[in-house]
Amino acid sequence: MFRSIPAVGSFAIVLLPTSARGRRSVQWLLLSLCLLFALSVQANALQQRAEAMRDGAAPADAEVSLFSPRLLAEFYAERGYRNAWDDQRAGSLLKLARASREDGFDPEDFHADAVAHVIETGQLQAASEAQRAIADLLLSDALLRYVHHFRFGKYNPRHINPGSIFVEKADAEALKVDMELALATPDLVEELTAVLPNPPFYRHLKLGYQRYLEIADRGTWQDIPGGTNLSLGMQDQRVPLIREHLAVIDGYQSATPVDPEQYDADLVAAIKGFQQRSGLSQDGVVGPNTLRALNQPIDDRLLTIRANLERMRWLYNELPPDYLFVDVAAFRLHLFRDHQEVWTTRVITGTFDDQTPMFRDEMEHIVFNPTWSVPASIQKKMRGVSSRYKVIDRRTGRRVSGVNASNYKRYRIVQPAGPSNALGRVKFMFPNGHAIYLHDTPSRHLFARAVRTYSHGCVRVKDPLTLAQQVLNQPSWDQSTINRVVKRGKTRYVRLDEHLPVLLYYLTAFADEQGRVGFRRDVYKRDKRLFAALERPADTDRIAFVEPESEPESAAVTQPVTPSQPVAIVGEEGLSENSLGDDDAATISQALPPAQQLGTRQGTPSISILSLDEEGRFADPPVAVEGSAIDLQATLPPVLNFNASGSRDLVPGMSMLLPAMAADAADPVSSLLVPWPPES
Repeated sequence: MFRSIPAVGSFAIVLLPTSARGRRSVQWLLLSLCLLFALSVQANALQQRAEAMRDGAAPADAEVSLFSPRLLAEFYAERGYRNAWDDQRAGSLLKLARASREDGFDPEDFHADAVAHVIETGQLQAASEAQRAIADLLLSDALLRYVHHFRFGKYNPRHINPGSIFVEKADAEALKVDMELALATPDLVEELTAVLPNPPFYRHLKLGYQRYLEIADRGTWQDIPGGTNLSLGMQDQRVPLIREHLAVIDGYQSATPVDPEQYDADLVAAIKGFQQRSGLSQDGVVGPNTLRALNQPIDDRLLTIRANLERMRWLYNELPPDYLFVDVAAFRLHLFRDHQEVWTTRVITGTFDDQTPMFRDEMEHIVFNPTWSVPASIQKKMRGVSSRYKVIDRRTGRRVSGVNASNYKRYRIVQPAGPSNALGRVKFMFPNGHAIYLHDTPSRHLFARAVRTYSHGCVRVKDPLTLAQQVLNQPSWDQSTINRVVKRGKTRYVRLDEHLPVLLYYLTAFADEQGRVGFRRDVYKRDKRLFAALERPADTDRIAFVEPESEPESAAVTQPVTPSQPVAIVGEEGLSENSLGDDDAATISQALPPAQQLGTRQGTPSISILSLDEEGRFADPPVAVEGSAIDLQATLPPVLNFNASGSRDLVPGMSMLLPAMAADAADPVSSLLVPWPPES
């Protein structure tokens, strides 16, 4: 039988029977919307409500509130307050909501019961304009949630693992575009499948999740009893259970064994594959760790896969076809070209105390034979400095000796390039606020271990020279050329022709293209908080809106100050002849932001030392050597050097003297690099 909610204003909502949970959610959701839309019947109830939402009149109850009243208000305003929905589009939305279970969502995340109710009761054709507005807004809210959750994730990871996961805001404009594109055709399924992210690593894990859902729907598997470790050739009555288990979770198929209870070579190979995907030693022996992994409850496995599908959604938006994928928990690096994996290798990641964060950036350049500037966090712990290291006074840029390494704020300790350098023969730079990069290592033996958490946060690569060739991806940079550059021992910076996206993921579940799921140990203990988050409503605070620009205040126009002093390069040991290593003069070709003049009259020239760190950034405050200090903007682009061959190389690890510019100077610094001191 049908039930009615008492009339609100001039209309009533009729509810269809549903499950207890669905009945409550539909009742309170629609009742809330009724109260919001209880307006006098005027020309356009939808416009009235959208304008009210834009002014901040949103429901107070978090359980039934609209996902983003402001975004919905903007969405309807930009379409002239026209209703967006008909029954065909609503039916397509319902299909999407119900199918979202295969991506680890609850269909009620997208109001599945309420959408079905709107369709079945014909609310989009209701006589009451206010009632039609309620239904239209409800469907638009469901669509907004869908495109947001699939493009950016349901939760804001900053609330789950603060300090270890860093993501961009959800672009409100992109979400509105997604909604309009979806509604431009009656078939939302086809359109959203085309526009929403769906990289192969996500598709593979989703396929694995579907397999585990089917297993759960059929029941569960029988636990394999403990006992003596099983190795090749042994007879054991547990062997048939192991075969059956692998057939269920991995699709394992074998030739009919001569003896069903014999642990034969075919089954050993299958167990090794399972061990590899589970991050276990691949010895083919069924011991306690392998049994524990085989016997994990199906519900635990489903929860872990759901959590990792959500993690994938945090970083995969607008992913180009070529990218580098580092799976921190699995200790693997994967290179993708045209969304296909073309190369992989082992990596070493941060310890529990120095965890490798999860974020996304772009690789910009490679450094062969790098030096290593000891981070302050490590420098504080050093009791002394080896003679193999250089100690640079940050104030003067000169090399000093006989200093206390613990005074890390004053000195910079640099390990020269060479075979024993901590960064090995090459490093891969994607400048970021976490000081994380990829690099070689002289500690090669650690790559043989199953759990490889030994770094201070950076990612050590097992085959770095092969990675360099793969990343440069040019005939002029074949393996023999790279080997010659490394053999020379001279530091060389090489810019990538195109930046390469780098994704540092922390995944405790992943799958291959057959949907065979591998599970990894939660070495950073991050899963528990995400598991708990999966049971709460979505986070709504990740959306970023374009704010209207305020009118600039009028300001007096001043003439730009022209630099009157030459620009010079300073090496790690102080002032020297042209430290760029080229005989020809070079030009600063990349514009620097205007300097901000402090403590002196506008236009008064002075000179400051700007130190570039090993990542090509101006990390330290400039030091005045004449006149007043200049506080340049915090992050300046890397200085570019045009060498004799015309190619552009970064010149980090050096310092630069440059004249002051007024804060409102219109022209960027652009001067010749000349030998220092200048000729008299």
